[in-house]
Amino acid sequence: MNMISEYLSYPFIQSALLASVMVGILCPFVGNFVVLRRMSFFADAISHSAFAGIAAGALLGIDLSISSVVVAVVIALLIAFLSEKTSLSHDTVIGIAFSGAIASGMLVIGMLKGYRADLFTFLFGDILAITNSDLLLILCIGILTVGILLVFLKPFLQIIFNRDLARVEGVNVRFFEYLLFLIIAIVITVSLKIIGIILVTSLLIVPAASAKNLASSMKRLFILSSLFGVISGIIGLAASVYLNTASGPTIVLVSIGIFFLTLLKQAVRR
Repeated sequence: MNMISEYLSYPFIQSALLASVMVGILCPFVGNFVVLRRMSFFADAISHSAFAGIAAGALLGIDLSISSVVVAVVIALLIAFLSEKTSLSHDTVIGIAFSGAIASGMLVIGMLKGYRADLFTFLFGDILAITNSDLLLILCIGILTVGILLVFLKPFLQIIFNRDLARVEGVNVRFFEYLLFLIIAIVITVSLKIIGIILVTSLLIVPAASAKNLASSMKRLFILSSLFGVISGIIGLAASVYLNTASGPTIVLVSIGIFFLTLLKQAVRR
């Protein structure tokens, strides 16, 4: 108990704990839409698009968070546009964007001179490096995102389960699809510093998949997914500090452990 109190007395631990709770709520909440819409590959492509944005920001000397958000949003909207306007399948368009983002990021990083530690923060995540401005950004994005998704929950769910029926019922399918793509892109980019480009998709998908194993209603799905996300963040952060391991991978491994526990629970119930 004394050791826990000692750790919690450090400001950077307090900031990390607060960030893990906020992202633990936000990512799985949005991740429910990713899982229900089967957009896991899209989320992965957006995270790697942010990699290209970070590389471009480093080359141009601008804030890496801003450059990553801008590029990720542009790629997300481009994917939505090409999927709608061409005869190519959604996965094909995403694959092209994914490949282009990775290639562009690697090309730009090759142009940089010297070692850039801040790039690795975004690649692998470093929750202990979270600043007050990062916390404020996550809080604002989180409140805005959850608010939009709750207010327009019905049309979002309609386009996820049956786009044609939603269109017949008067839902502006194009607008809400573009809005969903935009939300996913922004949530991914603001979470990069905590969980890293390589693992951020896991925090979107795994808690949502865990909740899907147990939830009997949409309300329980959203509550359980965020609960699992918060538990993963807190336990993962504590374990990473205690074991002196990287926070991002530790948080993801805890969430995967919860996923297998829900599978076991589901099997026992059956």
